[in-house]
Amino acid sequence: MAKPAAWVRFIPVLLFAFALALRLVGITWGLKNDLHNQSYHPDEPVIFLYSQTIEPAKGKFTPGFYNYGTLYLTGLRVISDVVSGYGGAPDPKSADSQWTYASRVHLGGRLVSAVAGSFTALIVFLILRRWVSVLAATMGGLIPAVAPAFVVHSRFQTVDVLATAFLAASTLFALKLIPTDTDPEVSNRVWLKYVALAGLFAGLSAGTKYTGILALATLVVAAISSRRKGWGTGVGLGVFVATVAFVVTTPGVLLDQAKFLTDFRYEVTHTSTGHGLVFTQTGNGFFYHFANMMVGFGPVITLLGVVGLFLAVGKRERWAIAAFTFFILYYVLIGRAEVKFLRYVFPLLIGIGIGFGYLMQQAIENKRFGRYIVCLGIAAIGGIDPGGLRQAAIWTSWMVTEDPRDAAVRYLRNQPEPGQLGLVSDPWFYTPPTWPDAGTIRGNFPGRMAAMQDANPPTIYYDNPAGHYDWDPALIDTVKPERISISSFEFFDILRLKNANLPEGVDKLIVTRGNDFFDKLDKNYATEMIFGGDYVPVHDIMYIHPSVTIWKRKATP
Repeated sequence: MAKPAAWVRFIPVLLFAFALALRLVGITWGLKNDLHNQSYHPDEPVIFLYSQTIEPAKGKFTPGFYNYGTLYLTGLRVISDVVSGYGGAPDPKSADSQWTYASRVHLGGRLVSAVAGSFTALIVFLILRRWVSVLAATMGGLIPAVAPAFVVHSRFQTVDVLATAFLAASTLFALKLIPTDTDPEVSNRVWLKYVALAGLFAGLSAGTKYTGILALATLVVAAISSRRKGWGTGVGLGVFVATVAFVVTTPGVLLDQAKFLTDFRYEVTHTSTGHGLVFTQTGNGFFYHFANMMVGFGPVITLLGVVGLFLAVGKRERWAIAAFTFFILYYVLIGRAEVKFLRYVFPLLIGIGIGFGYLMQQAIENKRFGRYIVCLGIAAIGGIDPGGLRQAAIWTSWMVTEDPRDAAVRYLRNQPEPGQLGLVSDPWFYTPPTWPDAGTIRGNFPGRMAAMQDANPPTIYYDNPAGHYDWDPALIDTVKPERISISSFEFFDILRLKNANLPEGVDKLIVTRGNDFFDKLDKNYATEMIFGGDYVPVHDIMYIHPSVTIWKRKATP
């Protein structure tokens, strides 16, 4: 491979800058505004609250919450202290001040995700650069840079993108164990340094989200594939460093064992039993997650990435086999689970990017048909299909324009006689904020509903004396509000499962109640307005753009 021109050194910087600039657009989506106090992302307030229980100055790093590792929570607490120090501490007597402070911390956590997502693109480029040309490596690095779902989640104060970035870094150093023609075998000291760094980043990924520990699979295979004497010692060192990194970043595994085991078991049980109606009867997890990749990255990008990865493995490229080991192990893990959030496929983006870049290199070297494959790859990155940069731009536009929930409230308040607004379920992040605190974590039902009845417009969720439950037909028969609001988070699975053969139990009861409610609703109300009708029916993409339907009571004959 010829020596690259001097300007090539700027490509990694430009790639990172492009990815970061893309992520900074819309990064303030869903934060506190004149209508609502809570973030529209349901996990952000929870993560923020648990992060505040960590007190680094007092040596307390046990939040009492271990559904995933503690590293991100600790980082968020540090961000909180920085926000407090430079932006002013919240006034304990002012709810508005406290919510403003929380919103600023959310933004700080989102910036961490944005930087992590951008580094992931850079790391994929660096991985590929050892084996392919600058053009092919750049095209592979652009995959995580523009993958629509990854771009969107890089604007969230959540753990997924940071865990993926650490995974990518672990993969980078693990694959450095395998020599190339242009990067020959290194000294034992340098080789062990790569082992330790691969183990470190695997441990940091696990300390952010437990599944990150599977990065060690790449390290093990890469160490064996290096054909270096003493590779077993290297594997042992990598596992040791990963374990230490995990324990240091999640000290509750030792200091709060009972709660750690309880939460860890809950997380394992939760992924194996489901998430309410969201993934009920959604089919085989392996097919579902392949569809998630096509929605989240783009159909052509996904197919080309998978083909490229299998092609590299078929040609017995040792580095590709090492990367593929993690890819397949992780895919089997999430494919067997009953909880199938799209964000679970983000670690697979590393393999997709690597495979995509490798396929582009093979196409570049093919003088007969290769140009067509390269053109297809460029078109896929740009978004020839519902993916790539074009889809990322569409979803970004949703995050910079008015949210359907806010638009619904402004519409209702502009009506001459808005009357009462009825809700079919306990208000939460999906509820139009007629009351600024409608999005608070569910609980204290009587107090919240009393406040919402004084909202603008007055909002009611029928409190049945016989028992409180969603989709209560008494809302239509007894309360008879002027309008009823139903979001896609509430109606999508109810309507999807209408004719499904569900087993007896709570899920079937909710579906039956919901569809009976809709039958009654059609007779007594008519659709007045739909906000966000072009929503994507994928749970963790719908966060940024749900559909909100306003139903208006029909005139009495």
